[in-house]
Amino acid sequence: MAQEWIETLAEDIKQKNREAALDYGRTQHYAGIISTLGKEFFVAVVSCLRENVDALRSRLQGDPTSSDTRCDTVKPDELKIERARFPWVDARVIHRDDTIALDYAKGLGTMGDPALDRKTRIFGFHVASDDMLYVEDAFAEPPDQYQQPADLARHITEILFGAEGSTTAK
Repeated sequence: MAQEWIETLAEDIKQKNREAALDYGRTQHYAGIISTLGKEFFVAVVSCLRENVDALRSRLQGDPTSSDTRCDTVKPDELKIERARFPWVDARVIHRDDTIALDYAKGLGTMGDPALDRKTRIFGFHVASDDMLYVEDAFAEPPDQYQQPADLARHITEILFGAEGSTTAK
């Protein structure tokens, strides 16, 4: 008889907390995927950004708008992109836990003050129900999703060097 109340209590806990426990388990599973695959995704984005900047530099070579444009790895989780003029760009792409942040300043003409008019865009990692990792642009409404690192790199390149209104979500 002493065990009946324990059994009743256990059943009550199971009924009332099952959904929360399942949600917690899913959240932990998705966090593990983000932790494991997020760094790989970021490294691939950095590689694609380097390719984009190299291609842009190559296409502008010899043109009056040609300018020193560089990509430098500051830390394993941070890339700095700079362009001296036409347009000038000062940007950092930073991977932190479940986000990729783009912190930048840019302007027409020659180098301005990179401390003024800085903007930040946050791209958050998410996991689909089929365990597919993707990145979502928190600033777009509805949020743009990027399943491939090359697509996110293209979007960042367009933000820094072109019109910010273009959409390249895939």
